[in-house]
Amino acid sequence: MKNLTRFLILSIVMGLIVALGATTVGAQDDEVPGPGEGGAVIRGNTRGSANLGSLVWIRCDGVDCSDPGSLIWPSLLALDPVTQNYSPDLQGQGQVANGWSISDDGTVYTFTLREDAFWTDGQPITAEDFYFAWDATQNGEAVGMSSSYSLIQRDVVNAEIVDDYTIAFTMREATCNALSTLAFNALPAHAYNYSSENTIDYDWGQLVGHPFDTDPTVTSGPFNFFRADPGTAILLSANPDYWDNNGEYTIPEGWVYVDVLDETVLVERFLSGQEGEPNLVFEPTANFGTLRDAQAQGFQYFESPGRIWHYMALNHADPSNPVNGLEDVTGLPGADNLPLDQGNHPLFGDVRVRQAIQYAINIDEIINGALSGDATPMVSGTIPTAFTIHPTLERRPYDVDAARALLDEAGFVSTGDPIVDGGDGLRTCQGCLYADEGTPFVFQLDNPGGPRNDVAILVQAQLARLGIEVNVQSLDFNTLYDNRLGAQVFDAAIAGWRGGLPFDPDQRNFFGAQNDLVDDTGSAGFNYTSWYNERFEELGEMVNQVVGCDVAEQQAIAYEMQEIMWEEQPYVWLYALNTVYAAAPNVEGFAPYPSFGDWNVDAWVVNE
Repeated sequence: MKNLTRFLILSIVMGLIVALGATTVGAQDDEVPGPGEGGAVIRGNTRGSANLGSLVWIRCDGVDCSDPGSLIWPSLLALDPVTQNYSPDLQGQGQVANGWSISDDGTVYTFTLREDAFWTDGQPITAEDFYFAWDATQNGEAVGMSSSYSLIQRDVVNAEIVDDYTIAFTMREATCNALSTLAFNALPAHAYNYSSENTIDYDWGQLVGHPFDTDPTVTSGPFNFFRADPGTAILLSANPDYWDNNGEYTIPEGWVYVDVLDETVLVERFLSGQEGEPNLVFEPTANFGTLRDAQAQGFQYFESPGRIWHYMALNHADPSNPVNGLEDVTGLPGADNLPLDQGNHPLFGDVRVRQAIQYAINIDEIINGALSGDATPMVSGTIPTAFTIHPTLERRPYDVDAARALLDEAGFVSTGDPIVDGGDGLRTCQGCLYADEGTPFVFQLDNPGGPRNDVAILVQAQLARLGIEVNVQSLDFNTLYDNRLGAQVFDAAIAGWRGGLPFDPDQRNFFGAQNDLVDDTGSAGFNYTSWYNERFEELGEMVNQVVGCDVAEQQAIAYEMQEIMWEEQPYVWLYALNTVYAAAPNVEGFAPYPSFGDWNVDAWVVNE
């Protein structure tokens, strides 16, 4: 079966080469490849494409269509791979905007567009194309819009074409998240027979089942759509007329997204180095060590902190009587949003206990044990690669003596028999703040299984040395998040988040009172630890209302927010999972940044 699959993929790749009229798979080392002469980049797809959705970005619902879509659709804005933020000077990433201004009230964003950006049929990309895309989101139900673009529909309340190369968008409210919302792709208005001058009678239903769903022929990216064989591969070919290459032209002859559903098999095929096999491994979840060791054979390997981060959530509120964080969480003007008294968790309501738990957990031991070294310690609630990461804040060290001192001070004293040999006796409440006198320090640590269960077991062993008894319970995902965290009836849990790009400095989504909602209506908030800090709330309001969204001013506010979280420990900070990119020895130009493994793929050369 493996040989048959290899034969099929090789046939597809060779078919692409023949169709393009190429004479070699890749350039020789002493040759300078011309447009589309640099071999085919072949990336393994472990999620599969059997259920491939529409290749038109506004109707695409998953990574099977969004990954190839990122290489064929032009975007108003793109992210700088170095800063992981937006810039008007960005080149080589398909950004059509070359500048923008923001109104004094922070609600109107006016963009100027490049005049050298073109669709594959030779028509220029203009303000009309971005207006059409915005108008399509406003008619989202009719066009079968992916829910991924609901924020555009909700928050971008108006668009105005100023001239052919200038467009203005009005936001629902002033927020520095506006650029993230406005970083959407254009749609070729002329190819859909759309005109902004006459939209009343336009048939939006024609976007559903349009030929572009499966064969988009008018696009604009470093590659053109070539063919899709759902369940096998998606093939793109070099766009010889692309206007924003990292070099003079697109070098790879094609980009192949090939189904390899087993990650271990993908790595085996990648390391075989055979023609037609994957030559790029993109963000695998395992086999890091195998890929790392392959560097000795010339394989290229890049590892860095990623955007997925895990933490130990500690419930601050009374788990026997969960309530919302505010009197009125509607957020409507005039709403009385005073914080409610939520009681206190008998163990974790005291900040000294939360700090002690952080001191008592050996993060390095966890990373090297449960995660084979493939993670980076967290300092506070910000991923290590974020543009807002605090430059000098250091993580609370592993210090058992400091943990013991804080627990003693908080009134949890070692009084019983040791839980482990050489450890403290079981700690009980002797004058603690919120638990009944004599209450033992025993709690349940929930987790969703897998590696996080391994982490929980290590935490259990580490805390046992201090006389703390931890009962580990692995639950299925829905039970954990709906019945325990969402219902706010838990003690502690090992859970995780995935940080967006760019990282949002306003972290009230996870830690704000507005999102402290008990799941009694089927819609829990993410602040299920019920942490509240008045200054943090003020800073969260400030950071997204910075005049002009000045990055330096946002960073200064974000630093103070991280300092508050470091001090008050809404979570026990654990680690960010590392992410990996690997390329075959014959791939020249591979130069990844964190979270940007193929940012310059148009300049790669795949040699024979």
